[in-house]
Amino acid sequence: MTENSDARKPAVGRARGRTKAPTAKGEERRREIVAAASELFARAGFRGTGMAEVAQRVGITEPGLLYHFGSKEGLLRAVVEHRDLRSQAFARDIAAVGGLQALREMPAFAHRNREQPGLAKLFAVLLAENLDPGDPEHDFFVRRYREMRAVVAGMIREGQRGGEMRADVSPELKAIEILAALDGIASQWLLDPEEVDLVVSIEEYARTLIRDLATEPEPAETGAPEEVQG
Repeated sequence: MTENSDARKPAVGRARGRTKAPTAKGEERRREIVAAASELFARAGFRGTGMAEVAQRVGITEPGLLYHFGSKEGLLRAVVEHRDLRSQAFARDIAAVGGLQALREMPAFAHRNREQPGLAKLFAVLLAENLDPGDPEHDFFVRRYREMRAVVAGMIREGQRGGEMRADVSPELKAIEILAALDGIASQWLLDPEEVDLVVSIEEYARTLIRDLATEPEPAETGAPEEVQG
């Protein structure tokens, strides 16, 4: 595995070294390829998808595909970065609110993922394929989770500084729990969407978190709760 991994890395570096600034047409073509690869990777995984299949989907040759990304690993990097840039920006916008209000905004993640199930599935598939240190995007996912834990922990510290959240809670450990819960709920929804309502589940989890972390009880909601359709 080490030999193959080392052999892959120069191919990406060489391709990047000779890549010229893309034209508007080239950028549009790259977006088309990334969209097609995202769909195929979500369906069959990175290892189960061939470059020829991606090229055929967008109507170009395999050498044409390599011209834009250098290698299959280069294409994978473009896919995960494109997906995650939007996700992290979304997470940071919510976390910037700080304190309990940021937890109240958490269900926005569920609405976003429910509207884009393909992207949620893509992330789950690629994460599972990159758990080992020798996998092509292992380091990316390690950095990604470190950054996300830091964002969530910062949100909790903000709540603690403002006196909204309990001071005896470890922001770092609670951040691990929150991300694990969100990923776990999403996985169950992807597996069994008829039984697992993503939005309702995360709304309830957010309420549980607020009850657990708040220094003062939340005011009771007025009115009868909406009936959840099965």
